[in-house]
Amino acid sequence: MSPSAIKTQRTFEAVSERIRAQVRAGALRVGDRLPNERELARTFAVSRHAVREALRSLESMGLVELRKGATGGAFIAEGRPDAVSDVMRGMFYVGGISLEQLTEARLWIESVVVRVATGRADAAAFAALEENVRLAEEYTLAGRMPVKTQLNIEFHNLLAATTGNPVLIMTMNAMMNILREFVGQVGSVMGMDVIHSRRRLLRHMHAGDADKAVAEMEKHLKVLHAHYREVAARLQPAAPARAAKRAATPGMTRTAAKPKRSKSNAAK
Repeated sequence: MSPSAIKTQRTFEAVSERIRAQVRAGALRVGDRLPNERELARTFAVSRHAVREALRSLESMGLVELRKGATGGAFIAEGRPDAVSDVMRGMFYVGGISLEQLTEARLWIESVVVRVATGRADAAAFAALEENVRLAEEYTLAGRMPVKTQLNIEFHNLLAATTGNPVLIMTMNAMMNILREFVGQVGSVMGMDVIHSRRRLLRHMHAGDADKAVAEMEKHLKVLHAHYREVAARLQPAAPARAAKRAATPGMTRTAAKPKRSKSNAAK
């Protein structure tokens, strides 16, 4: 790393970007140990506090592993797959991603996943998927819906894993993590219908018929997403009540607009 002073409004972000640039250029590789805080601060002509913030930021992304002890330090890591999930969950909770957008994207992505998985699934993959469905049926019949819901969500992650594509796997996991929490709040639906749909899907995959497998998945998801929209719509009426509560809270009130005078009132 060549010495070069960094002068930006948010210094730690610039330090973080410099380190990422070294990784992209191949100057730093997975497992490499970074210089200590003092050396990094001198290299970038910044404070040690800025270096610490940069390393914490990189750690949260999974790009740096911070180890303690005599042999500790900051090491370049492979990356943390669930970092994608964390970002998407955060955006969903603050409204950066709507339920409608999430379910629309899921429909497209799952279609690709099913098509690819149909061509790549081996005996072990089919065994895992079939065992998942068997357990889901068992828990459904036993009325243990929370466990059944987790198994239903995991089915989609297993499908994605079958593709062998890390981008599809991370994207699917991120979507499923959001939906896992959403379904936990609104409740599960469909009961045995989803089990029957899963079995039809697997039959089509076994036969190598990607078109029918995709059609089955799309049909299932459209029914499921219609339910999600219905539940979300029922939850909307709570918004005005929250707004009214905020308006009644000291420090959160707004000046009410004065009513316009009608012509009849003006004439009086």
